[in-house]
Amino acid sequence: MSGPKLPDRTPEQLEAIIEKLKTHLTQERWEKIQKVADERTRYISVVMENVYYTQNMSAVVRTCDSLGVQDLHIVGQKNSARINKNVAKGSSNWTTIHRDTRRPVEESLGAIKESGYRLVATLPREDARPLDELDLTKGKIALIFGQEICGLSETAAEMADEAVTIPMYGFAESFNISVSAGICLYELKKKLLTSDIDWHLTSEEQRELHYRWIRKTLKHIDEMEKEYEYQLEHPNDQ
Repeated sequence: MSGPKLPDRTPEQLEAIIEKLKTHLTQERWEKIQKVADERTRYISVVMENVYYTQNMSAVVRTCDSLGVQDLHIVGQKNSARINKNVAKGSSNWTTIHRDTRRPVEESLGAIKESGYRLVATLPREDARPLDELDLTKGKIALIFGQEICGLSETAAEMADEAVTIPMYGFAESFNISVSAGICLYELKKKLLTSDIDWHLTSEEQRELHYRWIRKTLKHIDEMEKEYEYQLEHPNDQ
């Protein structure tokens, strides 16, 4: 759900449009939209670097949606996979996907860092700590997952502020990437829910999601919106 770009409206105008559009939803659907937005977080986000297989990429998108993680970044210039809607089961409609595959990965990761995230690599290096020891109180994190066969690039590994590992008890040396993401996000979301961290979206961010999700739900939304915008701009014509 990377677009469309929100029209240039004041918060009051956006709220008025939402009030109009939501009359076309069932009460159950509107309550679901509100509840899901209230449980969304940007305190944790996911970065997928050069992930090749569409089923893996799509499964991670579905996991993000299911666990309330709003943002997923796709980075790397080496054939990053597209989303398979049959695997994602519509989750790409409800998450915000930032595809940044036209520039070097160091620029993409640098931008994520500049936006206030700690980069946390998922790889077994000497200073890596077990997943359950990751300190969420130190600030927002962006979990980086690498390509299925080669793992994270040297650039991504070097740029990571920290690294975590998932304990393993068998002969296999690694989990499938979508399984790894599922384990990490489940454990970290559970940790957030029992913490004192303010991990919720702001009211403005929630309002934006309400608007976007209503647009994803209703048919003929463009015609409805144009009509309501005209009514708001010309109240004396009604």
